[in-house]
Amino acid sequence: MKRARTTLKLFGLYMIFVVGMGFMAIPMLVLDLFRLHAGDDVWIRLVGLLASIVGVYYILVVRAQLDRFIPWTVFMRLYAAAFMTLLVALGKIGPALLLFAAIDAGAATWTWLALRADARGG
Repeated sequence: MKRARTTLKLFGLYMIFVVGMGFMAIPMLVLDLFRLHAGDDVWIRLVGLLASIVGVYYILVVRAQLDRFIPWTVFMRLYAAAFMTLLVALGKIGPALLLFAAIDAGAATWTWLALRADARGG
């Protein structure tokens, strides 16, 4: 499970430092970079808090070697990416959100491939 753990640890760090801290510390700057609109910045700071908590959970899962949890993250990250894509398709938010969807989908796919490689032992 070494490869899969590595992918989850790196995604957890992304969730903590890029999404979480970015939205908590400089939410309007991050949103402006992607031409997204937040209205009041309080809700986006709360989203950042939640993202950082999820990231910490991912790292704790890796440290505790709770390998059974890792495949579940693949499905949930693909679910998140699909929902973000749906919001863009429905015109609820701008296409810049697709970058976050692509990162989630790409990281989930990377974890899935790592799980397969770990299972083969190669």
